[in-house]
Amino acid sequence: MKNEVYQLLNKLHIQYEKIEHPPLFTCEDNEKYKIKFDAIVCKNLFVRNSNKSQYYIFIVPIEKTINIKSLQSLLEETRLSFGDKNILEEKLGIKTGAVSIFNIINLKENDIIFVLDDEILKYEKVAFHPNVNTETVIFNPQEIHKIFECYNVKYKFIEI
Repeated sequence: MKNEVYQLLNKLHIQYEKIEHPPLFTCEDNEKYKIKFDAIVCKNLFVRNSNKSQYYIFIVPIEKTINIKSLQSLLEETRLSFGDKNILEEKLGIKTGAVSIFNIINLKENDIIFVLDDEILKYEKVAFHPNVNTETVIFNPQEIHKIFECYNVKYKFIEI
């Protein structure tokens, strides 16, 4: 799976840096291992609406707090909750700790909307796991559009 990420980046002519590290399952693991990334690190949350008809991946800078109620309002959803690990594996083919924009490579259906905090675009570099949590890819966030458009997935940048 990670090889497909690097092939995609090369195909789209996106310059990147790869960092290998111990498995990172949570944002706290970054601090635990004291890994320094020369980029904005994001937290990526897999959530769903109440009737499981729509799934979202929320991507925000790691230090930002996410208010689920305000996201519900922004997305006109009545209730959002975290998607379970079985659905994560079924829909995206990944394990917990590897949620990122690169999950689009494994999408089986087009029922996931990627919602990114527009603050990410203010940074020179952004860091995401390439579908495994033992590596991180760093690249210019202005290139994110190319990745989503290559797969024709739904995405939006909003102020979170």
